[in-house]
Amino acid sequence: REEMIAMLVDRSDQNAPNQAARITSHVKDLKEQTLRSENRSEVLQTFTVDSPIPYSISTLLEKLQFDDKERVPGANKGRDKGGDWFGKLTRLIGRLEAKLDDRRYGFLFRSSGSLMRYDWLADQVAKFLCSDEKSSRRGVKIVDFSEVPSDVRPVVVGVFARLLYDVQFWMEPTNRTPFSLICDEAHLYLPVKNDADSVERRALETFERIAKEGRKYGVAIVPVSQRPADVSRTILSQCNNFLVLRLTNAEDQNVVRRLVPDSMVGLTEILPLLDTGEGLLLGDAILLPSRVRLDVPNIKPSSATCNFWTDWSRQQPDEVEIRKAVESLRRQTRNLC
Repeated sequence: REEMIAMLVDRSDQNAPNQAARITSHVKDLKEQTLRSENRSEVLQTFTVDSPIPYSISTLLEKLQFDDKERVPGANKGRDKGGDWFGKLTRLIGRLEAKLDDRRYGFLFRSSGSLMRYDWLADQVAKFLCSDEKSSRRGVKIVDFSEVPSDVRPVVVGVFARLLYDVQFWMEPTNRTPFSLICDEAHLYLPVKNDADSVERRALETFERIAKEGRKYGVAIVPVSQRPADVSRTILSQCNNFLVLRLTNAEDQNVVRRLVPDSMVGLTEILPLLDTGEGLLLGDAILLPSRVRLDVPNIKPSSATCNFWTDWSRQQPDEVEIRKAVESLRRQTRNLC
């Protein structure tokens, strides 16, 4: 509920409380209809508006439109007046319709029929938490959020993390399998609270809760960022170990200085001088902060920096590939026939 309201309701709107109330009421009713159609009588007795139960967003829009235009009999016979919600939901409906029409949000609001199955969520969570016995990379799952629009990315990432955490929370303790969430580019969706907007704070609250309480339920966070100064202080304070690579920004270096004992602050002076693959390791996993060199991976990451002196001088631009890239930009997909 909170994430939906953060995306759709403008808190500065004078009708924001009314809009949030109608969303809450209708979503709860729609989820109740789903449970009744599925004959889930036991769930009906205890479910809440936040319970992960499928419902139709188009039906929600229809109900909001009806409320916004509803007229009821007035005090004088033959004359109608606006209902309790008449004209108070217009802006909310406009924002919802704009997102429904925007293809960038298709993964949220244009779901296929299979997602409306009651068992879909359990099947999907099992894919994330269970290992593929046939895969050579058992236990490692990569979720790519790079194509998610930046304005809703914090909400999407936050809901994803909270969903996995809640599954672990409600699971029998003896049946839990611990896992870690490696949050790459953490500064994009786990910012310092003072710098976060209302949407980012929803995700931030989720990850801060996991950082503070997750170890009890077998959920750990590994934030990865090139700008530690922009990552939530609460999350960093809950990390027991740090691997710090080269840092040249003074603010980022100060964050690391606050993590080491006063007698070893001098070690941080080497941070801007570290070579590629070198780092400063400190925390509970090692007795003393140490300068280490990482092994070169067998498969080099595709995120490696381009070789300026060879690629830029020898690799000539390909006009055909440029045209394909422009067309991919228009279609918002890399899969061109």
